[in-house]
Amino acid sequence: MPLLDHLRPPQRLERREIALLGVFGILAFTQGWSGAVITHVLPFVQEDFGLDDAAIFDLMAIVRAVALLALVLSWWGDRHGRRRPLLASFLLLVVANLLTVAAPGVAGFTALQAVARIGTIGLGALAIVVLAEEVAPRVRGYALGVYTLFGALGTGFGLLIRPLGESGDDWRIVFALSAVPLLAFPFVARAIGESRAYTKPEVHPRLSAVLRAGLAGRFWPMAGLSFAVSLFTSPAANLALVRLENDLGWSAAAASLLLAGASAPGVAIGLLAGGRVADTLGRRPTEVVAILVGVAGGVAFYFVEGGWPAGLGIFVSTLGAFGFGPAFAAHRSELFPTEVRATAASWIINAAIVGGLFGFAAGRFVVDAWGIPVTIAVLGGVLVAATGLVWLLPETQGADLTGDGTGPTPPIGAMPG
Repeated sequence: MPLLDHLRPPQRLERREIALLGVFGILAFTQGWSGAVITHVLPFVQEDFGLDDAAIFDLMAIVRAVALLALVLSWWGDRHGRRRPLLASFLLLVVANLLTVAAPGVAGFTALQAVARIGTIGLGALAIVVLAEEVAPRVRGYALGVYTLFGALGTGFGLLIRPLGESGDDWRIVFALSAVPLLAFPFVARAIGESRAYTKPEVHPRLSAVLRAGLAGRFWPMAGLSFAVSLFTSPAANLALVRLENDLGWSAAAASLLLAGASAPGVAIGLLAGGRVADTLGRRPTEVVAILVGVAGGVAFYFVEGGWPAGLGIFVSTLGAFGFGPAFAAHRSELFPTEVRATAASWIINAAIVGGLFGFAAGRFVVDAWGIPVTIAVLGGVLVAATGLVWLLPETQGADLTGDGTGPTPPIGAMPG
């Protein structure tokens, strides 16, 4: 069938690559489930602690600001290997969520979730780098799409169990359950080895290596695009349940069902088809089209009220967002040499964190005057304008990251500038 053909990888995956995807699927599922709990329970926490909308913007901004420290984990990965900081990130996420069960108030909740966010960011950045280095160039976008699909399944599973936290402080139960992946840690630690592409550099690059010389022309457009994407998606994604439940009066069960049911097909099609298109047509056109689709659906969701129109908006927005993910992840990994790849990824993720901070900060000051829908629409317009940054970057489809062939990611010493 033509549709199924577009969802298959461009070439057959090796057994080693399939096994690797299985192990990394556990990491992705954990990242998607445990890392999204704060978003899932936000309406419950808001009600339990008696917070207004402005306080919610402040809470999420603080969590994201502290998450900038995840850069240290990626810097560790470039200097001493990917494996140990990857496993440390996994532990930070699930243990901080477990401790959040006993958070006594807003300050403790915010602090622990900031730590969990460091783990989430570190886990995502390092896992994508290792996976990109371990699979063949022709299936890299597809493999990263499968990884993100496992993450989306984790997020969807979290949505299904979030009604358990609807009453009083029962949101603590949801956090307790999100620590269950801790049981898989011994298996994951045994199954994951060091990346085959990693070689310990003779001279350790500084944290600022990607910000200057020949790498700057690649870094700054990627960072700007990452900033703009998060400027829009952080408020748009995190406030979806708040809008459905607190603004439109939906029950927790109905809102969760709508979000899970409408997003599932968009996630699956976006990830698999987006990864394949990125591997066949290129990273750049996939990124641009996905952004336009995602913004259209995301903005529409905030301006409609009925169930069917809201569901359509969710489907279209997730189709674009998850079609963008594998193309951007592959592009980001292919643009930088091995010795700074994880650090570059973390800097670019930090640009996204700052973008999310600006998104929430902007919303904090204008939401009372404009309302959430108009605020989201303006932020979406900024993202559409930022798509021009994509064309400042080279196309990297098919780049070799193992050092066995020629690709657009030579060592730092070979970079011009």
